[in-house]
Amino acid sequence: MFTIKARDLAAILDRVAPHRFRADDAANDLDALILDCTPGHLHAVACSDRTLAVARTSVAGGVWTAPVGYGDAAALRAWLESSKRVTVEHVTSDRHQQLRFTEGPAQITVPAAPHVGRLAWRALLGLVLDARDHSLAVGRPLQLSADDLALWGSACKDGEAIEFRSLGPVGTLVTAGPDFLGLQAPHTWEGPTPGEGWSSSLRTRLFLFAGAFLEVGARYADCTRTVWVVPARPGPGEEPTLVSADYAAVTLPISQVLAVGKFLTRLPG
Repeated sequence: MFTIKARDLAAILDRVAPHRFRADDAANDLDALILDCTPGHLHAVACSDRTLAVARTSVAGGVWTAPVGYGDAAALRAWLESSKRVTVEHVTSDRHQQLRFTEGPAQITVPAAPHVGRLAWRALLGLVLDARDHSLAVGRPLQLSADDLALWGSACKDGEAIEFRSLGPVGTLVTAGPDFLGLQAPHTWEGPTPGEGWSSSLRTRLFLFAGAFLEVGARYADCTRTVWVVPARPGPGEEPTLVSADYAAVTLPISQVLAVGKFLTRLPG
């Protein structure tokens, strides 16, 4: 449980909300935002068929991850408009995981989405950041402002892709189909090094239980081939809970799962 300014929570939701699969994409198992908490940050994660976006804000929280449907995220975002500082709790109620947001007597409870495929966003971003210094990627960064992008949007005639190619100190070459060329003057850049300060956010979150390591957000199968997700790191003296990865999204203590399932095997991804 932690408290956060409503505007800070709203900001990370707004920054990733546009990144969503189109209605005609067969990606229902990924069509959700992910709220992911570490001891230092609350992350909002979203993806589409071509993009991945992660926004974060500083908190003093626990370790948990929960997928949230876009409809529920929109309801939360609207509720935050009339709030100033809210308390955030990751709870298990009636065998389901929920996120509870409270300010004084006002409260909204957001259920975790019942069926969302695992999005390995930490691994993906880690690969991207590791590839920055590869010989094929070495060169001047491509920098465009929001105003730049708005200008180049009209370069499309028939839905062509727009290509931005850095020419170093000369600027950026812009092409859109066979009949358009442009040149973008270079920007000066005094921002942070990409990925700087993100090591704690990208670190895998493990905890030890009964002599074995479990990973928050990872999937495990028992002997009945039922798949379970570890939604959160338990507090001191608490028993871990698992969430079934099927549409029922039932939450059970790990002891009850092992009583029937006997063992847990880490699944890839």
